[in-house]
Amino acid sequence: MSVKTSINIPEDIFNEAKKVSGNFSSLVAEALKEYLRRKKIDKAISSFGKWEKRKKKSTDIVNEMRKEDSRRYADRNR
Repeated sequence: MSVKTSINIPEDIFNEAKKVSGNFSSLVAEALKEYLRRKKIDKAISSFGKWEKRKKKSTDIVNEMRKEDSRRYADRNR
C-alpha cells in the first residue's frame, strides 16, 4: 500500500534526483527506508551502557519489576 503525499524540496535536489532515477517516488521511498534504518541503529547504539549507570544490577531491577506486577515469571536467580 502506498500513500500519496506532497513535499517541498529545493529544485536543484529534485532535478538531480530525477537524473539519477526515473521514478522519483521510488527514490524517495528508498531514501526514507535508509534514513529510518540509520535512526533505529543510532537509537540502539545510544542505549548501550544505560543499565551500567544504575545503582542496582539489571537482574535485580528486572526481578523487582516482575514481583511488582505479580506476574508468574521464572525465577532466574535459581
